[in-house]
Formats: sequence, C-alpha cells, structure tokens
Amino acid sequence: MGVSLAMKWKQLFIGHFLTLIIGSLIYVAFRSRSLVMFSWFEQCNLDKGVARLRAITGKDENIPDFIIYALPDGLWMFSYMSIILYLWDNHLKKENILWIFGLPVIATISETGQYLRLVSGTFDAIDFLMYMLGIALPLFIYKVEITNFKIKQI
Repeated sequence: MGVSLAMKWKQLFIGHFLTLIIGSLIYVAFRSRSLVMFSWFEQCNLDKGVARLRAITGKDENIPDFIIYALPDGLWMFSYMSIILYLWDNHLKKENILWIFGLPVIATISETGQYLRLVSGTFDAIDFLMYMLGIALPLFIYKVEITNFKIKQI
C-alpha cells in the first residue's frame, strides 16, 4: 500500500516541522527566562526577537500549565516520530526499531526514573501522557506498516 506524495508532504511539514516549531515557540514564549537557552539566545543576538515574541504572546496567566510545561514535550516527540517514520517510509522493521523507538524509550524511562526518584526532576503524569501520545499518534496517523518481524525457531 503506497502513500501519496501529498500525504508524505503533510507528514514532513505538518507532522514534523509545524509540531517542532509550535512546541519551540510555546517554550520560548512562556517558559522562565532563567533557563540556560535564554543566555544562548542572548549570545547569538536573538534576545530582541525573543523579547518581541514574548511581548506578542503576552502573559501566561490564562494559559493552562499543561500547555506551557507538557505540550511542548508531546509536540517534540510527535515531531521526532514523524520525521523518523518519514525517513523510514513508515515501515517498522527490525532494522530500524532502534532508530524509531530509541529516543521515545529514553524519554519515557527518564520520566519513569523521576517517578522512582532514580533521575533528578519532578515526575509529571501529564508529561508522561504527552510523551505517549507523541509516540503513538504518528504510528496510527501514518498507518505504519510492520514488516520483517518473523520469529525464528531454533
């Protein structure tokens, strides 16, 4: 079953680029200026652009916390899954399973490690849910085909 060129472009531009940009804009517009990335922006002379973005978006008083703190993670995971599935032509096989699920496994283990207090940080069930949605939705949306997973008998 082939995927149309239009669907591939949607996957690349909406699934990858748009979700990456939206997640990043939310982060830059609403997260604390004490984050290290803001000093990087300053060093790269991007601080005026960041200040304009923050002025346009206004205060975050009426925006639910999950949009500011959890949604970017889910969007970034969706973006990652979209681009990596795009690169592998939406086929899941044993040759690419590490590439497709490596980062998602690290992210979910990290969040679980926070819950178990094995990793520094604060566990958040909404973060975990956003990661899981960011992983699962592209698999369903892009109708990922699973091939080459035959179990060999010894």
